[in-house]
Amino acid sequence: MISEKHLEVKNINCVFLCLMTAASLVAVPLARADSVLEFQLKKNRASSPTNQSVAIKDGQVIVKAAGGNKEIDLLYSRAEEKVVIVDHRKKTVMSVDEQQVTRINQQAKEVQPLLQGVSEQIAKLSHEQRQKWQELLGESVSLDKMAQAAVPPEPIRMVLAGVTKVAGIRCQKMWAMQGTTPMAEVCLAEADALKLPADDNTTLRALLGFYEKLAAKSQKTARQFGLSLPILGSPNAEGIPIKMLDLSRDENGSLTLSRIKTSTVAPELMQIPSGYKAEPLALWP
Repeated sequence: MISEKHLEVKNINCVFLCLMTAASLVAVPLARADSVLEFQLKKNRASSPTNQSVAIKDGQVIVKAAGGNKEIDLLYSRAEEKVVIVDHRKKTVMSVDEQQVTRINQQAKEVQPLLQGVSEQIAKLSHEQRQKWQELLGESVSLDKMAQAAVPPEPIRMVLAGVTKVAGIRCQKMWAMQGTTPMAEVCLAEADALKLPADDNTTLRALLGFYEKLAAKSQKTARQFGLSLPILGSPNAEGIPIKMLDLSRDENGSLTLSRIKTSTVAPELMQIPSGYKAEPLALWP
């Protein structure tokens, strides 16, 4: 059952990592004057940057090719206060809202005793036994991460790290710290500095508020899946993320704003494709 959980972590990663960067990406032709935020995405330090963008229109945010995955789109609705994950490969849609996340958290809570037992057993293994088990499990499942999943997570705190500019926009540089370990570098700009239309500004703020609400509820669950979710809305960390560097993994992926423009976004871009099947957000199949 634990290995099945790890197979499904991609769904959770996709949701939170993309929301944490204030929604990410669009790579289709945008066809009236709506807000488009263009980013440079790097999957890791060595990769070439990809031009991608975020489109905001009529209280919605569209994220195409989320996280660089051409098969996944995210669609946020301010009115419904939810994100829909659109999987074009499987032709499915998965809604993520507060109710669904509460259900997921409850499922993770029920698994916690099992994880605790596994953690205790791992702690009893000799060095030779650990090596043998790790060889059997392969690289996809880490014994250390399985043991850590049962340990209460250290809270993520935001630490001021000076003022800088991204795409000519002044922003507050911050470190997302877990204990003494930096997990991410984030640059937060004041909403007014982006000079978005009032309604688009409201939509972007609502998306960030939505992420903050889910992240606050899901710190412990995220820890079980090897994720660290910074709470950006702390008293000393307010604003719109316009740059993020992930330091929690060796790859060090990043998302950096390159420019903001107005463009015409076709209404059909904000619609879910017909014929796609709805499926619930789940920890495992």
